[in-house]
Amino acid sequence: MSSKNKLIINCGATHVSAAEFAVSSGTLKLVNFQAQELLYDYSIQEEWLPALTKALRSMKVSGKASVIAPASWMLTKTIKVPHVEGGVSRQQEVIRFEAEKNIPYALSDVTWDYQVISDDGVETEILLISMRASAADELCSALAAGGVEPEIIEASSILEYNAWKYLGLEDDVIILNVGARSSNMLIARSDGLFVRSIPIGGIALTQAISDSMGQSFSAAEDLKKRYFANAGAFDGNVGSEHFKTAASSVMKRIGMEIKRSIVNYRRRGKVATPTKIFLTGKASILPGFAEFLAEDQKMSVSYLDALDKIVLAPSVNQDLLRDYSAQISELVGEAARSIISGGVGVNLLPKHILDERAFRRKKPFMILGAALLVSSTIPPFMMFNKDISQNIKLAREFDKPVEEMRARTEAMEANRDLAAKTIKKIEDLEGLAESKSNWINLFIDLEKRLMEHKDVWLDDLRVVREGDGKKQKYNLELTGRMLVRGNSKDMSTYDSKAANERITPLLESFISSSFLKSYENVSTDPSNPRILKFKFTLVVNPDKPI
Repeated sequence: MSSKNKLIINCGATHVSAAEFAVSSGTLKLVNFQAQELLYDYSIQEEWLPALTKALRSMKVSGKASVIAPASWMLTKTIKVPHVEGGVSRQQEVIRFEAEKNIPYALSDVTWDYQVISDDGVETEILLISMRASAADELCSALAAGGVEPEIIEASSILEYNAWKYLGLEDDVIILNVGARSSNMLIARSDGLFVRSIPIGGIALTQAISDSMGQSFSAAEDLKKRYFANAGAFDGNVGSEHFKTAASSVMKRIGMEIKRSIVNYRRRGKVATPTKIFLTGKASILPGFAEFLAEDQKMSVSYLDALDKIVLAPSVNQDLLRDYSAQISELVGEAARSIISGGVGVNLLPKHILDERAFRRKKPFMILGAALLVSSTIPPFMMFNKDISQNIKLAREFDKPVEEMRARTEAMEANRDLAAKTIKKIEDLEGLAESKSNWINLFIDLEKRLMEHKDVWLDDLRVVREGDGKKQKYNLELTGRMLVRGNSKDMSTYDSKAANERITPLLESFISSSFLKSYENVSTDPSNPRILKFKFTLVVNPDKPI
């Protein structure tokens, strides 16, 4: 593509088209045109972007381009804000404040722009257009995968206004673009425009046929294309009623939305009621649609000839252009934006991409500045080079004793580490020795206390350690038996009082030892009334580890 020409890519829901325009003496010239249908199931929106990438690769379109995004991806809203003095920056502050209130998402989650429609000195009428930032990023990724670098992302919903101005059509008319997923209604007037998106399009007709005939969406789409391509051949067939009924339903719904939009338009203070409708968009060629609107809206209806004032280069494929003549108005509108007075447009390219582009444009100047800065240091460097050499020599002489001191310091550090390790080993050995003596003294102490209470035998003694290092906790588990001398003569039954009088003093005697701190668990087995089995869990004094 020539660098002086403008490449525009229109990303429709069911097709993608690319047009290269040149400008000569204020007239647009179509230099090249390509278009291709997107092959995917139109009912599954997630398949649209991969199909778009595949089509762009097939068309071999590449380079920088203005990209037109589908209206179904946009949120469009007309608002009025107070007229403000103080320049564009002050106006942008007011508009941003209003955008935060009128866009149903956080502004950080969307990419948005605005178009001033009119300003009477009291109020400014603004058209807000936004797109989810994630959707814009996905679209840019799909375009990049297809070899296209988007310079701007334009909203398709307002571009017919530029085409209307370029073609020099009459004032106060409706331009109705009936697309696949939605229809866009635009009222064009000399002092501004009114835009409303209608969520009804060709896919709604396919869905109605699918529901009526009990066919899959893909099968209904194929049947729809074949029927409306040659409706006369199917008249009289039983199935033709499904198509006629579905088409009538969709046309009535669009007609109702147009009437509702005109009422809303009049409420905004626009007293002139439109008297003519221009149709565009692939779904607008539905047989009988123009006649229906003329009767339903009581207006003159005709198809928009967007190529009326376009010069065609010999290289343009005339047959292909004729097939897509109803879908070229948005391309013409974007091409005409830069050569007409009062053209409208927005840029929904994500901010991070705009910042990257701005940085790339500044990068050569930054490199040049850095080079100039470096070159400016060469003369002073040459001037002081001799002094630097002398200073290096002095520094080397000074470094000699410093190196000796550094070596001594490193040796001292190594000796200090060795001493610390040796002290640790000594402390461990002292702890081991102390623990050994504590064991011996503990056994002597326990034996003494057992002898004091008489008729007591130890069956098992076990140390349970918990924790690690200096925070270890020691528990001593004792299991044994003691003789119970009760008041009953035959001692055939368990005497709890006698048992308690025996077990309690023994337990208190144990924990009074300097080696033990307290007890945690005490359990007894009274199965033998004369021989009482017991199990103590005693907590060892941490100051006397074992």
